[in-house]
Amino acid sequence: MITQRLRYTDNSDLTVIPGRTGKPTLRVRGEDGIERTLHSLYNPEKEAESIVDAFQYDGDEIIVILGLGLGYHVKELVKRYPDAEIIVVEAREEIYRACREYGICPEILNRVIFIAGDSPEKAMERIMIRQLKCGMKSLSLLSLPSALNAFPGYYMPLYSTLKNRATRRLKERLIYTKLQKERLRICLLDFGYFLKKEILNAIKTLGHDVVSLSGNREEKVGRLLGRVVKTIIDSRPDFILAINHMGFDEEGILASFLSSIEMPVAVWYVDSPNIIVRAYRRNVSDNTVIFLWDHSYIDDMRAAGFKYVYYLPLATDRSIFRPLRLSKKAYRKHHSRVSFVGNSMLDACRKQAGKIPHGFHDVMEALAETLSRERMSFEKLCSSYDEGIRGKLDQLTEKDLRELEAAIYWKATLINRLRAINRLREFSPVIYGDSGWRELLDEAFEIRGKVDYYQGLPVVYNSTEINFNTTSLQMPEAVNQRVFDVPACGSFLITDYQKALEELFEPGREVITYEDPEEIPELVRYYLDHPQERQRVALAARRRVLAEHTYLHRLQRIVEIMRRIFS
Repeated sequence: MITQRLRYTDNSDLTVIPGRTGKPTLRVRGEDGIERTLHSLYNPEKEAESIVDAFQYDGDEIIVILGLGLGYHVKELVKRYPDAEIIVVEAREEIYRACREYGICPEILNRVIFIAGDSPEKAMERIMIRQLKCGMKSLSLLSLPSALNAFPGYYMPLYSTLKNRATRRLKERLIYTKLQKERLRICLLDFGYFLKKEILNAIKTLGHDVVSLSGNREEKVGRLLGRVVKTIIDSRPDFILAINHMGFDEEGILASFLSSIEMPVAVWYVDSPNIIVRAYRRNVSDNTVIFLWDHSYIDDMRAAGFKYVYYLPLATDRSIFRPLRLSKKAYRKHHSRVSFVGNSMLDACRKQAGKIPHGFHDVMEALAETLSRERMSFEKLCSSYDEGIRGKLDQLTEKDLRELEAAIYWKATLINRLRAINRLREFSPVIYGDSGWRELLDEAFEIRGKVDYYQGLPVVYNSTEINFNTTSLQMPEAVNQRVFDVPACGSFLITDYQKALEELFEPGREVITYEDPEEIPELVRYYLDHPQERQRVALAARRRVLAEHTYLHRLQRIVEIMRRIFS
């Protein structure tokens, strides 16, 4: 064999050199510009035996090798431990290609998992995911010293992280007794949802500790998994709390990990769970408790495979929504006889319409119009149409069907909301919301733009004689936060009838409802003319909310159920 320079890429600078025994070695230019050989020029196979001789392995660990070269040490390791799970991390893709061409034989290549050319962060993610799939086995670390010397900037961060994990049995540190102490520690997966502040306040007020683990929806599961592991080791939470399964991946990797370490998980759904769960079927596990803000989804979640499913409506934070003593100037600035605060849904509908398959826009419009007049499940809505439409729906992939369902619900909500608000025309109502209202409504309505939920909204509720509400059609039976927030301010609300109101309030005494938009003008007219009646209803509703419907009540319910199931 003669010396041969390899050029697998424009930046490649590798040379295959014959050793004295005829076995090749590999010369590379390292990060510092110095050329090094990755194996012995005399006897690379003997050198590999010495490396493996010094390696200690108990037979039940995942072996992680840093540095591949031409793979002599890998071949020796497979020979000695044929049943071992082996992962090799190689900094440079071209070295991996050289190994395949000049190094270890194909049958050895097929026995090993290779991670080549990935960033250290990505390589760590893939190792962790593989560790999870192997039941959280411990790691055993072996390094090719020459590779670490050539590329220390790549390998040393990995070496430090893996060495720490390899010397301490990870699973033993992740499994511990939970929910036994009076004062709990709860880990909140924070993905920027609007309930974060209310949940944090409630947990702390109840006397428990909270650890917030922030993330974003674009974050790779391996990276998030690493931060979850660190948080659990450092903080030892009693359970994890998530909203709408945010932070969980479609493959179920995070859910499987939490199940494998016996970590209880509480998931509170405050949006349609069907749209989400159908995409996340692999997140079903017996260590997960589902809390639903709408009764009507309970059977669906049980049918999906969740063992523990409970009803938990929305609520209010009394520290945010409360009666305010406004100055005359502030009151005049925000005062209105009738107001509505909410999104027009116009922009959301346009964006979602762009996600549905070609040829289904007419179907979406027709189904949305039907849904806007009668609340029903998506399945019932689809079955109510002729075989032609049902046949078209059967052709869709699961993903396309989810996008279509979301588009239908959002468009139906827009139609329903606009129909109700137009009944307020004679009262010159103030509308707080996005610019889409300017396209949908005329000069009879005063559009004041968006209002901050935490700072501005309590002022609006306190300054309005009649706060108007209409509920999203994603909520077949439930009520939204406005039904709790407005009374908490001591203010008056007219809302559309929802079945959940019967168990949350006393209709007619604590809440005033309409069942048909045609009823709205008469109701508004009556209560504008009878301020004492408004005050009576508002005060009764406030008493009920403070007694039963704050986030303290909701988080206490979650804690009680988690204790009952897992302690």
